[in-house]
Amino acid sequence: MIWATSTLVPFLCITAVTALPARFDFYSFFHPNLIKDFLQNTQLAGCVLPSTTTLSSSSLSAPSSGLSLKAITLGRGTQNYTCAGNTAATTPEATGATATLFDTSCLVAANVNADRQPTLHFLPDSLKTVPLSNLDLFASLLSHSSGQNIAVGKHYFTADGTPFFDLRGSEMYGSGWIAAKKEDEEDAPAKPGYGITGDVAWLKLTAIEGSLSFLKEVYRIHTAGGSAPATCEDMPEDFTVDYAAEYWFYGDNE
Repeated sequence: MIWATSTLVPFLCITAVTALPARFDFYSFFHPNLIKDFLQNTQLAGCVLPSTTTLSSSSLSAPSSGLSLKAITLGRGTQNYTCAGNTAATTPEATGATATLFDTSCLVAANVNADRQPTLHFLPDSLKTVPLSNLDLFASLLSHSSGQNIAVGKHYFTADGTPFFDLRGSEMYGSGWIAAKKEDEEDAPAKPGYGITGDVAWLKLTAIEGSLSFLKEVYRIHTAGGSAPATCEDMPEDFTVDYAAEYWFYGDNE
């Protein structure tokens, strides 16, 4: 899985490309002390999102007026299901999801064409099979070596089945959280060369009534994986399916 884990590096370090000299010695760069200096002196999290950054084209309804883009994260986790029986006559029922949210702001900010994010959109498919423990360890090591925290939040479902996104553990997003409900849905588009997709749907979620956070809407787009099998045949009572997705957060204008 080393090659797969290494795909996280562009996600964390792509901003460095513009900072490197034209004649850069990559062999010397991989000296441990130089890597440490590089990480300590390169911003990999908490970048300001370009004002021209726009959602990918889809049939999902647009963000509500009066809201602006506050955060773009990559979620990596599992979609959770249950089966009432293990036969072909029963179908899996969704019971929620859990995911760690990783900051992608510097990757987005480094892209000259803010309305097109090919590297960002490539990541969900690349990381959906990378063990979350590997990504968490990588993020922890980065935080320890550079003081930058890219693991900025958690996504889970509350006891009453409400989708919840919690960014309050992050300095850059402060009091950001959202308890949400689904407002709009679109089947994940088939990817070239893959045909029928096994990716969970793209969603627009809005804050439930009474939510006091500045975050008001969240989009789940560019999903990879997460769909349950068509039937419960030979499946356990409870099971999970790995997935990754982009989560775009919109909140009140300042």
